[in-house]
Amino acid sequence: AQPQRQRHNIVADYRIMAKPPSTTTSNADDFYARALASVNHQISLAADDSLKIEVDCHAKFLVEDDLPKIESAAKGYLSLVAARSAVASDVDVLSASASAAAVVAQCRFAATAKTPSDANRRALICTRALLSAINSTIIPSDSPSTDISEDENKEDKKERTKTRLKNDATQILWNGLVKSSQGSTGDRAKQTKPSKVLGRLSLLAAYPFIQERFRRGIILSTDHGNNTDASTNIADDATTATTESENNPLHSFSNEVLSPVSPPKGIDIDDWEAFYTEFGHLLSVTCSINNGDEKELPTQSIAEHDDSALIWSSDKGSAELRSRRESRAHRASEALASVEGAKAAVADALVASTGGGDGEGG
Repeated sequence: AQPQRQRHNIVADYRIMAKPPSTTTSNADDFYARALASVNHQISLAADDSLKIEVDCHAKFLVEDDLPKIESAAKGYLSLVAARSAVASDVDVLSASASAAAVVAQCRFAATAKTPSDANRRALICTRALLSAINSTIIPSDSPSTDISEDENKEDKKERTKTRLKNDATQILWNGLVKSSQGSTGDRAKQTKPSKVLGRLSLLAAYPFIQERFRRGIILSTDHGNNTDASTNIADDATTATTESENNPLHSFSNEVLSPVSPPKGIDIDDWEAFYTEFGHLLSVTCSINNGDEKELPTQSIAEHDDSALIWSSDKGSAELRSRRESRAHRASEALASVEGAKAAVADALVASTGGGDGEGG
C-alpha cells in the first residue's frame, strides 16, 4: 500500500509542477526549471483541453502503470547475464532468429574453475553502477527536439504538439525524481529514485544521455583520456572506439551537463561496454515491439524468443520462460524422433542385407 500511495503523491506533485512558472521556481539557470518553463509554455499554447488531459494521463501512466519498474528490470538483466555466464553453451541464450547485431551486443562474464562466482560478482557490480547512473542523470532541458512548423495542417500539428508535451512531461517527472532523491535522505530518497518509480518508456527517453555519460567515462579511463583535462568537453573526441555517430547531437553537451561515469573498478572496459550497451538494446527492442504504445507487451510466439521479454514483461519473463521450455521439449522430441528413425532405417537395412544373403546362398 505504501508504494502505491507514494506513486499517487508523485502524480499529484507533477500536477502542481505543471502550474505557471511563477508558482514553482524562478531559477532560470536550473535544468529542471528550464524544462518546467518549456512544458508550461507549450501547455499554454494548447488550445484543445483534451491535450492537457491526455498529457496528465500520460504522466499518470508513467508512474502507476508502466511495469515493470526500471530497478526490477535491471535485476532481471543481472540474473540473465549471470545465467549466461554460468553455462558453456548458447542453448536458450541466443534466439534462433537473433540478428547478428543482437549477438554482438550480448553480454556475459567469463568465470574460471577457481573463481566460479566471479562472473556473478562482476555482473552485480555492473548492475549497481548502471542503477547509480540512471538515478543521477538529469535530462537536459535543451535536448534535441523537432520543431513544429506553422505550415503544418491542424491534425499533424496537434499530433506533434501532443508528442512534445508528453516528452516534456516525462522529462519533468524524471528530473524531479532525480532531484528529489538527491535532496532527500532515508526512505524518501530510496522511494523517489527514477528506477523505483518509472518504467521502460521513461528510461527510453533518458537512456541516450545515460549511455553518453558511460561513453565519456570510457574515454577518460583510457590513456588518451587521462591526458585530457577533465574540465574540457571530450564528447567530440574522434579517437573514441564507440559505435556512436560523430554527428550525434548529444556530443555537443558539456561535461558539466552530462558528466562522465567511469567504468566500475575491477571491470574490464569491454565487459562494461557490452553490459550497458545490451541493456539499452533490449530496452529499445521491448519498446519497438509495440511501437512505444502505453500497453502491455504482446505475447511472443515460440519461434520468436527474445531476451527483452525476460526482463521487461510485466510477468517477469514467466511466459517467455514457459515458451522456451516448450521449445526445448519440441527440439528434444524432434531429436528423439530423428534418432528413432535412424535406428529403424539401420534395422531395415540390416534385415534387407541378411535376407538378400540367404537368398543367394540357396
